[in-house]
Amino acid sequence: MFALPKSEQTYKFILSRCVGDDRIWSAPSDDGETSMLIVSFVGQKGGVGKSALARVLAVAAARQSKNVLIADFDLEQLSCVEWGAARLRLGQFPEVEARAFKSLKKLRKTVEGFDLVVVDTRGLADELTDDVSKESDIVFLPTGTSMDDLRPTLALARKIARKTKPEKIVLILSKVGRSERQLEEARAHIENAGFLLLKAVWPQRDGFQAEFDSGRAGSEVSNPHLRQSAEAIEKAMLSHLFQFKALEI
Repeated sequence: MFALPKSEQTYKFILSRCVGDDRIWSAPSDDGETSMLIVSFVGQKGGVGKSALARVLAVAAARQSKNVLIADFDLEQLSCVEWGAARLRLGQFPEVEARAFKSLKKLRKTVEGFDLVVVDTRGLADELTDDVSKESDIVFLPTGTSMDDLRPTLALARKIARKTKPEKIVLILSKVGRSERQLEEARAHIENAGFLLLKAVWPQRDGFQAEFDSGRAGSEVSNPHLRQSAEAIEKAMLSHLFQFKALEI
């Protein structure tokens, strides 16, 4: 089983020390120059919360004054691009740019000056998913708690792990219902499969979609109960990102 080489106590220490550390947002390249961090959300099937979580992470980073781009590769849906347009139209702050891309080559050639690029891929895993996963610093795989979701997600995780560093693969339990039993069984299944699992979950709540339609995301929601859940997933994703980069410095 893949395990983080730091204790939870050290994990929290790294988070507290690194939130404002620009080194965390600048990955060293082979020639010694700094480059953007790339965090991708991939999946074997649609409807598991990839686009939602991509927007949540992007807003969380932007609220820390980081220059963030969402790269939307799902040209049929363009959920993130449409959300970005709504956010701009309705004057939501901080600004989060979202652009459509159809190839990783185009992303490499045209994007510069960002601290973080959040990649939202297509619902069905394909060759592009493999390429994006290889290029990413962290690969998040959202999944529901049912075996119908877990089986294809874990199959994709194993496929990606054969082609890149398995420790950068992190599963997220997404669109989670109110059954504690089903949640615990899903956690156990992922742990037995040997993959990292984000501690926080993304709950299934209708109110989140209404907020996305208004160009908001995550802890920007007005409902205090939804905000608490959103803050937990934001902190968990950022914590993992900060720790991952801190271990490389």
